[in-house]
Amino acid sequence: MRILVLNYEYPPLGGGAAPVCKHLSRHFARAGHQVDVVTMAYRDLPSEEVQDGVRIMRVPALRKRMETCETPEMLSYVMSAFPRVTARLMRGQYDVIHCHFIIPTGLLAWSATRLGRTPYVITAHGSDVPGFNPERFTKEHHITGPLLRTIARGAASVVAPSEFLRGLIRESIGAGDVELVPNGIDVDSLGFGSKKRHLLMTGRLLKRKGFQHVLEALEGVDTDFEIHIAGDGPLRAELEAMAAKIPAKVVFHGWLENGSREIGELYESAAIFCLPSQRENASIALLEGMLSGAAVITSNDTGCAETIGDAGLTVVHGDVPALRQALLPLMRSEALCAEYGAKARQRVLDCYSWDRISARYLELLERAAGGS
Repeated sequence: MRILVLNYEYPPLGGGAAPVCKHLSRHFARAGHQVDVVTMAYRDLPSEEVQDGVRIMRVPALRKRMETCETPEMLSYVMSAFPRVTARLMRGQYDVIHCHFIIPTGLLAWSATRLGRTPYVITAHGSDVPGFNPERFTKEHHITGPLLRTIARGAASVVAPSEFLRGLIRESIGAGDVELVPNGIDVDSLGFGSKKRHLLMTGRLLKRKGFQHVLEALEGVDTDFEIHIAGDGPLRAELEAMAAKIPAKVVFHGWLENGSREIGELYESAAIFCLPSQRENASIALLEGMLSGAAVITSNDTGCAETIGDAGLTVVHGDVPALRQALLPLMRSEALCAEYGAKARQRVLDCYSWDRISARYLELLERAAGGS
């Protein structure tokens, strides 16, 4: 197949959806398919390059930060990419489009395919679905409901990586037939080495991630565990102020590139990984924590609970006493950490390899291309 991949974020830009897009595209290419990605330019990133058999084309846009993207910046990508994508579709260069995010990227696919009629498959990631992220895009979602429904109806398939997000799509957009395909991970990307007395949290520093609750849970706890936080965002100053008040040593690493040696070493050395998020779809950070063999604590009312199954501990988001009750036994017992870490890693190996997940996506793309 000739596959066009659309995503306004592609590594090194963006959060969890960016590496999902990259790994899927790479596996499509390894399977012998032609894969072109149209994404957003940023500073000195090359306008065109080939990585692992995937051709990456970056169109001009107004993006200001590597880790986050605001609505006007997203729209600048759509407007810049539209003529380029449309021209390619009208020349019949692709059999199918794999689009990441209903908005803004689904808007690009829907608009471009009005002229060059190529079927598209959408993978939703969370922030594009009303009600998922109360901290971002709330105003936009108040006015985009009809557009979201139109884009979803025009797709050959809509995919959700978790049952949690699939339910939200059905409730907020009214899309009934939503495929469930979890996110995956490159199972060779992280080792399972000796652990240090480190607790790790990674991701955008937003209130919904719940990192502040972990620091609250550690107030007054005398421990030699080090707390490592990798990521950046609007909550950083508040987290730093909280960190100064607890006995444990807290290290802020800032934004680290996905797949970098620095982030890999943090995962591989961590005995405990925490992601007590309020809203989470199918977290790549959680899969990385599991693959590295860390004992995982996450929230029980999001897609994280589906991912971890019985291979970790879950708590209600915001329940600080419950979080402390989960943390302390792990901090006191290397054997308990090792037991949960081994179970978490095995669950990833059994269920979430990209080989397994990409094969399911290729079935959907082939079905869409055949149905055109």
